[in-house]
Amino acid sequence: MRHPLTGGGMTVALSDTRLLCDMLHPLPSFEDSIDTARSTAEFYTKRKPVSATINTLANALYKVFCVTGSKAHEEMRQACFDYLGKGGACASGPVSLLSGLNPSPSLLVMHFFSVALFGIGRLLQPRPTFRGVYMCVALLVVASRIILPIIWAEGLRAVFVPKLAPRPLSSIKKVESLRNISSSGSGGLASTVSVGAVGAGLTRMRAA
Repeated sequence: MRHPLTGGGMTVALSDTRLLCDMLHPLPSFEDSIDTARSTAEFYTKRKPVSATINTLANALYKVFCVTGSKAHEEMRQACFDYLGKGGACASGPVSLLSGLNPSPSLLVMHFFSVALFGIGRLLQPRPTFRGVYMCVALLVVASRIILPIIWAEGLRAVFVPKLAPRPLSSIKKVESLRNISSSGSGGLASTVSVGAVGAGLTRMRAA
């Protein structure tokens, strides 16, 4: 569940709608549940880059902007403002992620830790001190505690290598074989089994 801070819900919804329409467009009708399920089998895999990028960014920004009383957290928050204030790629990159124009989880992680490194560089100026080094380590720890649990919750495999994410194709093939060997008299039962099995396959993949 993404935090509403960035208002990315509609972006994900419209992206999902377009992806689903593209998958269903070649079908002449939706009467055949097997063909429909086969056409949309990779829906949750293909939608993951957009949804994971916007979810991670929204939840990470919320945690960055929360007031915790920690000086390292405050340094991270100020570094985020100053990083965006630099303009150029430092602003256009995060904005493209936020708008869904460049759905790249890897780019999101890169910018997030670039903010942390930018804050570390400021703490070491004009010369390193013991307190500055301590704050640098604390800032890096804060950044890791913010972003890593969010990515873990989204699923490492689904976020960074979505092609390796599980698909319900095995369930679809099993149902298809059952339908082929079913007699005409048990057509209603076969149809019910097919819908239930395909739904179960999609549920297992969604949970993964």
